[in-house]
Amino acid sequence: MHVFGPEEAYPLSPLRNYTPNPVGWTQYRAVMNALGIDRAVLVQPSVYGTDNRLLLETLALAPDRLRGVVVVEPSIADGEIAALDRAGIRGVRINRRNPGGLTLQDMAELAGRIAPFGWHIQLQAIFLEDAQLASLVARSPIPVVLDHIGFLSPDVQPEGEPFAGMLRLLEAGNLWIKLSAPYHLSRITSGADAYSDLHGHIEKLLRCRPDRLLWATDWPHTELYDHMPGDTDPALLLTLSETDEEIQHQIFVRNPARLYGFS
Repeated sequence: MHVFGPEEAYPLSPLRNYTPNPVGWTQYRAVMNALGIDRAVLVQPSVYGTDNRLLLETLALAPDRLRGVVVVEPSIADGEIAALDRAGIRGVRINRRNPGGLTLQDMAELAGRIAPFGWHIQLQAIFLEDAQLASLVARSPIPVVLDHIGFLSPDVQPEGEPFAGMLRLLEAGNLWIKLSAPYHLSRITSGADAYSDLHGHIEKLLRCRPDRLLWATDWPHTELYDHMPGDTDPALLLTLSETDEEIQHQIFVRNPARLYGFS
């Protein structure tokens, strides 16, 4: 999830492509209570660039329940990385969809810097449209978490290439995939069949490596202008509520506990 503060206290990047409303931990706790969520991961939004102040201040409000993913320059000092680690940070975000994010060259450099701390790279990109991304993930010395199913198009067939390439990376174990934000991908965003054009892909991912899948609310659903989903809409679970209980426990509890360092 993301937090946003008042602009006078937390200036927004002039390069941003959206302007958020101020919402934060207090509002999200109501969502957590409604969904039965105990813990959360704060992800640095693009609108703040490398100014992680609000994320860190929020993390400090509930350090046992929260972890964080930040955006930092590759030149960050080792001591600063260590301080962020003590604060509960567990990864660095590379965002190739929104203006002002870090580059893929930064990804390679940062991976070596943060590897000793057990962190990961969180990558937001249209994965199957950039041939070099698969190679970067395969060579990465640390795990790579792919945001929002890699902005997978429902036009990509679950059978055959290029989706099979994503499955091969997932099978190899270094790639993690976040099942989230289907409203950015699907052409069916409401009704009983909401997001059903992605269900075939989800089924393939579940069969491949359920121990490398994560789920997220993506609250407060940024960059939506026409259709805002209800936070408790079961369609946002992307069929996970219909899977085996052991797999549910893996995706909702064990996987994030392992990746983000929760007890």
